[in-house]
Amino acid sequence: MRGGGVVIVIALMAFTAPVKQFCFSVFTTKASYMTQDTLAPVKVELEKTSIKDMPVLFIHDTAATTEAIKDVLGKAYGELMQYTGQNKLQPMKFLAWYYSMQPPWSIDIAVETDRIPAQLNGRIQSRIQQGGEVLIAHMWGAYDQVGQAYIQIGNWLRQNKRRVKGNSFEVYINDPSTVKSSSEIRTDIYQPLE
Repeated sequence: MRGGGVVIVIALMAFTAPVKQFCFSVFTTKASYMTQDTLAPVKVELEKTSIKDMPVLFIHDTAATTEAIKDVLGKAYGELMQYTGQNKLQPMKFLAWYYSMQPPWSIDIAVETDRIPAQLNGRIQSRIQQGGEVLIAHMWGAYDQVGQAYIQIGNWLRQNKRRVKGNSFEVYINDPSTVKSSSEIRTDIYQPLE
């Protein structure tokens, strides 16, 4: 199911550590944060702003179970990082669009780059993520609590009589392997607006 609507998305991140190290630490530590410290309070702040178009390289894949997501993401991000390195591209953010609300998870796993090369290979495809007005839910808390941010986005849309324009995506602000508590994990959920 591709198209408009609020869709849960897992992996867009701006990194603060070396790309390969951060990319894989997010996916290998995510499961441990989901099983511990899940009662920590979640804080969400909403902001309406605008973003620019983003050149994106992506791989479409499927995770049969929720537990398999980190392996699917890790493999795809490994391929994307190898490709960006070989083609001297600057990776900027890591994204993933989820096209299902339960397993099996249909996912576009992506990286924003400084440009899209003329030729792509293997499973790698490209597109432009349209810029424009967005509502951002800035969230502090465990990944498995991200639903609370989506609820606040939905409430804001209803209260402000606004409609969505395309799928939402998440931006991971910090590396979860460097924080002391899951309440320090920062995630921004972007919802494009009409």
